Amino acid sequence: MKLIIAHLPINALEPVRTQLIDLGVRRMTISEAHSTSAQHAITLRYRGAPLETHLRAELRLECVATDEWSPAVITVLRRHAGATGQVAVLDVEELHQERSEEHVFSEDARLEAAFR
Repeated sequence: MKLIIAHLPINALEPVRTQLIDLGVRRMTISEAHSTSAQHAITLRYRGAPLETHLRAELRLECVATDEWSPAVITVLRRHAGATGQVAVLDVEELHQERSEEHVFSEDARLEAAFR
């Protein structure tokens, strides 16, 4: 198992999410992050005045993939990461998942009735 962490442009969320779901990745964590680098600063405008910043808004996506499927996941993420994105791959020693989705829904009679 591999933990794959990618920093992506914000506009890459929907195509990446769709392609990863098509590959079989059922769960991913996505959060907004800010990065900085040695590249030129970004000039923004705030009430007409220029504001220079070195921070760039981006997405941080984390998912777990099997050793077999991780190359395909990494390919999708690298394709969308662009010049400023990064993809890191870490080995997972153990993965604990207490319940499957079906098990969670079947424990609550109200939910079970709603899906009939």
